[in-house]
Amino acid sequence: MFRFFCKTLVLGSSNRANFSVHKGLPYFLENPSILPCLRYISSVNTDDIKEHSFTVSYLTNKCGFSLKSALEASKKVHFETPDKPDSVLEVFKNHSFSIDHIFKLVRRRPAVLLSDPLKTLMPKLEFFKSKGFSSPDVVKILSSFPWILARGLENQLVPAFDFFEKLLQSEAVAIKAIKRAPFILEVNVESLARIVDVLRDSGVSKKNIALLVRSKPSIMISNLESFKKLIQEVTLMGFHPSKSQFVVAIIALRSMSKSTWDKKLDVHRRWGLSQEEVLAAFVKYPSFMEVSEEKMTGVMDLFVNKLGWESSFVAKNPTISSYSLEKRLIPRALVLQFLVSKGLVEKGFRSLAFFNTPENMFQQIFINNHAESTEILQFYKEKLTLSPILNSSF
Repeated sequence: MFRFFCKTLVLGSSNRANFSVHKGLPYFLENPSILPCLRYISSVNTDDIKEHSFTVSYLTNKCGFSLKSALEASKKVHFETPDKPDSVLEVFKNHSFSIDHIFKLVRRRPAVLLSDPLKTLMPKLEFFKSKGFSSPDVVKILSSFPWILARGLENQLVPAFDFFEKLLQSEAVAIKAIKRAPFILEVNVESLARIVDVLRDSGVSKKNIALLVRSKPSIMISNLESFKKLIQEVTLMGFHPSKSQFVVAIIALRSMSKSTWDKKLDVHRRWGLSQEEVLAAFVKYPSFMEVSEEKMTGVMDLFVNKLGWESSFVAKNPTISSYSLEKRLIPRALVLQFLVSKGLVEKGFRSLAFFNTPENMFQQIFINNHAESTEILQFYKEKLTLSPILNSSF
């Protein structure tokens, strides 16, 4: 039996090697990387190995499992003939699943090999297509989240899809939400309805509830009590439930832990902002606190140290943090310094418009109306080209 498993280990799914003595040395001495697996085998109960030998062999040779993972999976999945697992693999092949996608799916949920192809798999695969999911959509969803296949069709998948279709008032939009977070199909419909009720009772409109679900589908798997506290927190911060910014703030706060929020708050404090100023910036533009700590530091360094502006300028104009340092903020900051050096702009110049004006209008407003426009434009284009380098040296 030990010889059989060593052979299985060496063959894997490639079937290119043999368990043998080569050049006078056992295979494992020539290939020490398999020793951990051999040690694992030696720790496995011999009776278990004998009982599950066919399952392990099938998983390694036909499904791409490592020997260790196959042995682990065989404790939960057991079959003595290839008939059922072969029929399952055939269903996936016939529904546009590549070998790699099938391996990925089966490795994540080996129990799928025990599914009934006609009564369980086919109806669910056809259900997705009947709702408008493309074949690539179905492949991507199920290979990345195969646990959906363990859910009942009539008592879970259909009601869940119908719930999102009604909530979002569009089959196409429901499909997009599910593609972003397939696991929402697993959530009990009653739990989904309770989350929606909390939002409605708080004064959030149907339109903004739909915006929340489209933007952050995973919000629907929230713990009810925690979600209520989140809504209270957002309300106390000064967001109004009737405004779209209310749900944007919910998304922002759900995207980070309390410790992450505190770290970002500390970053702004180090640049001289008060907690009140940071909170005011967040209320004005919730994505202000979704920016990474590194990006926050880069933006503050640019405006405070390089341009000599007050940190309060960034807090009062928080949307500025959403622009790329390399592609917009740094090149335009260099142009501004250039304009100041030429005496074309006053030294104390402060303007959000200089940074948030769209590219085509920026040149027209801030470059073309100067007599030296050709020189300025050439300088600007040069900085745009060199912006990745400038980010580390400016």
